[in-house]
Amino acid sequence: MEKLQNTSSELTLSRPKLEFSNGGTVFNCEQYFHKEGDIAENSANYSARSHYLICDALRVAKAWPPKSSARKFDGDLSLCSKVNLTSFKHSLRPRVDTENATLTQLFGVEAVDGVNTCTFQGEGRNFVLNAVLRVKEEEEPQKLWVWVTDEILDATYRSYAPVWFTFDETKGMWVASK
Repeated sequence: MEKLQNTSSELTLSRPKLEFSNGGTVFNCEQYFHKEGDIAENSANYSARSHYLICDALRVAKAWPPKSSARKFDGDLSLCSKVNLTSFKHSLRPRVDTENATLTQLFGVEAVDGVNTCTFQGEGRNFVLNAVLRVKEEEEPQKLWVWVTDEILDATYRSYAPVWFTFDETKGMWVASK
């Protein structure tokens, strides 16, 4: 499993306020790990929640509590050209007309690959794939945990969801796990 260079610095890094249904609030991963209750459902929290994905990833990667032997997350994921859009639910699905469609195929250079991200902002949309955790196990296909932000800006549709992908060697693509 690939991990962050310095997980302990992530614990106290200031993040946007996240509110809980019991009235409590947190501002960093350390507080987040110790908080009881469900996250309050409101628009501010939907936006702030993405900043706490790294906290969930640290827990999943067994990096909580932090260990000093962690390595930096590396490797080009090419999310714009390697995530199979037909394998998971999202607002762009009605536009997909090929079996292995990608954001690059749909939007060309408007789909911008970043370090472990792919972003399309145009046509009144904000669609972001943000890789949070990459899992490599011997004799198992690679797995990737991606936070998908899917917003139609001039409407009321908003979706913020974590999706597990598995790398399909035969297609050379990340395919959502069922």
